Amino acid sequence: MKNAFLVFSYLHKEKPNMPIMLHTLLFAKEMKDKGDEVKIIFEGEGVQWAKDLLNEDHPLYNHAKPLLENIVVCEACASMFNVLEDIKDKITVENILYGHISLRKYLEEDYQIIEL
Repeated sequence: MKNAFLVFSYLHKEKPNMPIMLHTLLFAKEMKDKGDEVKIIFEGEGVQWAKDLLNEDHPLYNHAKPLLENIVVCEACASMFNVLEDIKDKITVENILYGHISLRKYLEEDYQIIEL
């Protein structure tokens, strides 16, 4: 099975939405551990998670660490939200569709898109 979790959101009530990200990481890790191919795609304000999850002091770092190679970040949005320089050499950044990630690419590769 191939699944891509699409995350657009970051803030909820002016704070990072930790339950959404925790569940994204838990679901992705469960699937990866069972042998599934997994991607976590950050678009829009969701790109801010990429910077957060690279921080070893972040409460979700230990959940994110085994999934860092599965994360894909939109280059245009990362630039817009000023996180590109912090992540570009550490996490996969894509810019296929006018600077953004192409969902069609993942659909063509038979990924099921799950939006959180």
